Amino acid sequence: MTQNAKSKTRVGYCTNVHAGADLPSAKSNLLRYACRVKELLELDRPLGIGLWLAEEAANQAIESNGVEELRSWLLEHGLQVFTMNGFPQGNFHQPQVKHRVYHPAWWEPSRLEYTRQLVRILDGLLDREEVGSISTLPIGWGMPTPSDAQLALAANHLKQLARELHSLRERTGREIVLAIEPEPGCYLGDSKSLRRFFDQYLVGGADDAWVRRHLTICHDVCHAAVMCEDQRAELKAYRDSGLRIGKVQVSSAIQVDWDRLDLEHRKKAYEHLRSFAEDRYLHQTSIRIEGTDGLELVEDLPILLARSDKPSELRGSWRVHFHVPIYAQSLGALESTQGDILDCMQILNEADSEEQPLFAESFFTGHWEVETYAWSVLPSQFAPSDLADGIAKEMGWFLERANRLRSGGS
Repeated sequence: MTQNAKSKTRVGYCTNVHAGADLPSAKSNLLRYACRVKELLELDRPLGIGLWLAEEAANQAIESNGVEELRSWLLEHGLQVFTMNGFPQGNFHQPQVKHRVYHPAWWEPSRLEYTRQLVRILDGLLDREEVGSISTLPIGWGMPTPSDAQLALAANHLKQLARELHSLRERTGREIVLAIEPEPGCYLGDSKSLRRFFDQYLVGGADDAWVRRHLTICHDVCHAAVMCEDQRAELKAYRDSGLRIGKVQVSSAIQVDWDRLDLEHRKKAYEHLRSFAEDRYLHQTSIRIEGTDGLELVEDLPILLARSDKPSELRGSWRVHFHVPIYAQSLGALESTQGDILDCMQILNEADSEEQPLFAESFFTGHWEVETYAWSVLPSQFAPSDLADGIAKEMGWFLERANRLRSGGS
């Protein structure tokens, strides 16, 4: 991928894949897995990571000069934080997470306070003059629909944080952006709804300049794929709306087109898909029927599979919110949306191309975060024998393709 003076490409993997709600557990997992990933990749530089700290761990890091100690510890072990994942505030590895990951919502004060803690931590971990990003949830879950009062309060909290990030930049020169992450089923379930929320609640006031600078988009490729969004069209629409991409989460969904399969392959695909219907995380699934308008979004894969146990009755193209390894083009009889990742990489690479100046230089921070958090619930036939091996394979896959783009290939 090309690079200009105003954008610095950074690549890492998101550590929300590791269990551990307190700081000692988080550090233990980084030692066990992240250091091994760095070794497997044979890096001669620090390994980039997107750090996830649950609320308890974040509070522990703030206490008694803990951020400076954490920074020294990370550098000692060859790990470098440039982004943080502030979406899961609580324990992301409970036996059943499902809708809990969407709490607290952005209209609740504790969400603002938690995110402030992450800003303090990231400010202390970043190198001098480095841009940092923090991803966060898209306001809250979509049902019941939030009230106007809740949405206004959420917007006020977000704008308050934007003012604080603006003050931080004015005071220290450090730029940290908050990246709001659309997710199917949430109040901001797709790119269009996020742009509409910006228009209705966030921009157009006296604080417009720093709102647009510090409130940005976390473009999760899996989420966009589940909603059948066109990568180029949606990224261009963000740019045309004057919005920025704070980071891209590199992720891949499951897809299966029942109408293209004969009965034998339908049976295999159905059995494989059933193995992904697990109890920890929510797996929103979209259905597109050829010749009809719009999508049907089903809240969770097990709910959809319960409609029929007869593969011969299934219709349309299904896309499932299950973060599968990005190096996998297929998973048994199922396909993945890996191609959307390649499209996104190609499109954003044009940000620095003189031949195709599609985007402004400041449109994208250059932050790429590989975020396959579902390794622990992958069916055994698709899971690697060792977690570090799987993460390293993903990182190697992404870095190889990024290097091809950097050298002018595809």
